[in-house]
Amino acid sequence: MAEPSFEELDATTENTEREELIRRVLDLQSQLKVMLSRVDSARNDYKSLSTENQLLQKYINNSLTSTAVFGATNGAINSNNLSLHSPGNSPR
Repeated sequence: MAEPSFEELDATTENTEREELIRRVLDLQSQLKVMLSRVDSARNDYKSLSTENQLLQKYINNSLTSTAVFGATNGAINSNNLSLHSPGNSPR
């Protein structure tokens, strides 16, 4: 049996390296697709949460506005009537 020549070994090594590079590129492409999918998912979550936050902010603003228009309820604290009293200082 004859030994392979240097050129044949070199060609075989190049083919093996090329195949390994192709496998690596395909693996990296697959990883990139997964990462892009995660980015898209995070972007959609952000949009959804942003919309929800805007809705909640409108609700809070409307609630505060309606409270100011109709007056505070019995359970609400009126900030204009608050005063700080320390235990040692009683109002005179």
